[in-house]
Amino acid sequence: MKKLSVATSLLAVLLTSAFSAQAHTLTVNIDQIQEQTGKLHVALYRSEQSYQQGKDAVAAVVKTVKGDSQQLVFPDLADGQYAIKIMHDANDNGELDRNIMGIPSEGYGFSNNAGQFGPASFEDAAFAVAADTSLTIHIR
Repeated sequence: MKKLSVATSLLAVLLTSAFSAQAHTLTVNIDQIQEQTGKLHVALYRSEQSYQQGKDAVAAVVKTVKGDSQQLVFPDLADGQYAIKIMHDANDNGELDRNIMGIPSEGYGFSNNAGQFGPASFEDAAFAVAADTSLTIHIR
């Protein structure tokens, strides 16, 4: 009887920890894509440092533009704060082109549609994932 009680307790602990470490799915809808050419470069970051440096993304996707909107799914995300950067490389040269004034001449976007007047900070672009989450990012 004692062995059954210990086994039951152990099973309860294992099930509780399995459910608390549950992974979540993030669905990102990207709209207002102006030019139907090139590629979208999408990077998902979990820390301010990696976001600012543009390195060590949790996930990164390059997707050929097909239409004025796209949907991406990031599975298996742990609870936490995340932020997204998007570049629409319309001419497919691998970089965000800028005009003579330094203003981007290709589309870009950030989570929370942050960065109305320049690049968004991690704090402004950050969003919480604690369950399956869906968000929309408008390309500018």
